[in-house]
Amino acid sequence: MYHKISPDTPTMWWVSVNDFYRQMVEISNKEVVYLDDYNPENLNQVVITFDGIYKNVLEYALPILKYFNYSFELFLTSDYIGLDNDFDNVEPNSNFTTLDELLQLVSGGGRLQWHTQRHSNLKEITDIELIKKELTIPQSIKDLDSKGYNWFAYPHGEFNDVVKNEVKKRFKGAVSCNQGNDYDSYALNRLTVVNETSLRNNKIACIVASYNYGDYLIEALESVLRQTILPNEILISDDCSDDETQVIAEGYLKKYPTLIKYNRNKTNLGIVDHFNKAISLITSEYIFFLGADNRLFSNYIEECSKILDEKDNIAIAYTDYAFFGTRAKLTYETFPEERKGRIIENELYQICFPEFDSRDELLKTLQEGNFIHGSSMFKRSVFNELGGYMKSNIAEDYNLFKRIIEKGYNAKKVTKTNFEYRQHSISQVNNVLAIQNKMLFYKNQYLNKTDFENSNSYRISLKLYKGLNFFKKNYKKPKVIIKKGMKYFLKKIKQVL
Repeated sequence: MYHKISPDTPTMWWVSVNDFYRQMVEISNKEVVYLDDYNPENLNQVVITFDGIYKNVLEYALPILKYFNYSFELFLTSDYIGLDNDFDNVEPNSNFTTLDELLQLVSGGGRLQWHTQRHSNLKEITDIELIKKELTIPQSIKDLDSKGYNWFAYPHGEFNDVVKNEVKKRFKGAVSCNQGNDYDSYALNRLTVVNETSLRNNKIACIVASYNYGDYLIEALESVLRQTILPNEILISDDCSDDETQVIAEGYLKKYPTLIKYNRNKTNLGIVDHFNKAISLITSEYIFFLGADNRLFSNYIEECSKILDEKDNIAIAYTDYAFFGTRAKLTYETFPEERKGRIIENELYQICFPEFDSRDELLKTLQEGNFIHGSSMFKRSVFNELGGYMKSNIAEDYNLFKRIIEKGYNAKKVTKTNFEYRQHSISQVNNVLAIQNKMLFYKNQYLNKTDFENSNSYRISLKLYKGLNFFKKNYKKPKVIIKKGMKYFLKKIKQVL
């Protein structure tokens, strides 16, 4: 049950446009039906309902509902048509729909149902005539939807026996968000949806793995943060980089403390051990890795997660990818013609991979060579069952995905999105975008610092702290200490000269 959909959410009765879209994605593997077709025993069915009806449902919810081709129910309170909720002393002011706007919602797939004339709490009313009046639908309102008004929603989710008996005389069924259950067609339960509501059982995690890719980390993270639906977890996992990875990661951690986590390995573990450790640090069922030098199309998480939602047996969702970067065209030219896809604005060079009608065909092709890239989304439960990443004479992702298919699970191609795979130059320099991103990052970090952080005392303290840490790590390595000291000494001489 929804009330208001809007970019801003001042109270719990407002759901943001972004969260509403995410929730619609989360039910995309369900059968969305009208109440007339709803079977409470069918756990795959979902009914979307709105109460009010507020104008922002037309403005913000309807385009999303039409995009997914979802049916929906509109429980109408007739006395407030064309007015606002000025009577509500708690809620911010919001306009109800007009008659013309209600017709637009009906033509967009909505079905009008009844929610009384004045939204009175019927549980507190025993006067039979007053109850009948609230349950009576004016003919002018009935004429708005010839297929509607078979269902009733109890105001405030509450009712008494007298009300329920009168409802039975007039409607096919009724719904409640308070006194409801899953078996009585005149008291079917409704879930009150808020921003935080998740309609998917499985959470999603993106692990951004970095080893000395600080130059590109910002670009990778921003591609995750711009997704049509965000993951539940983002873990930046740093395999003991000696570049700016840590500084940048900690900056993002500070900015998104509830979404982003940061892991830094004390020593370089290598790919297999690093990846296995990273997965142990997150809790989600749907997982994918993103190399810190790569990027995602904006709908990557949405489309991949929908594929994994389809069937329990689908353990991997893979995509095509597009090369970008200084050597993208050269790498693209090395692929056979049947694998070459579109070239987009001479910047993105798409490589296409096959789809399969059967798992046997998929397995046979996979045994001949890999086509499932390392950023494919997979199920953690299957990963655990197979023992995770393992060291072998083939790439760690190829080894894992091949073992998953050999075990009897399936992989399915995602056709509506893409993964962007950076092709570096030999020197990996002169990347203007990376430089611009870092300049902006450091500018924001500096502007957000406190006066103390910008003071000489803080800078001196920080240098002392770093120096002590360096000696603590290297006190048994005098050559390393001498080398570091000489480097610092020469740097100071150059500054003087």
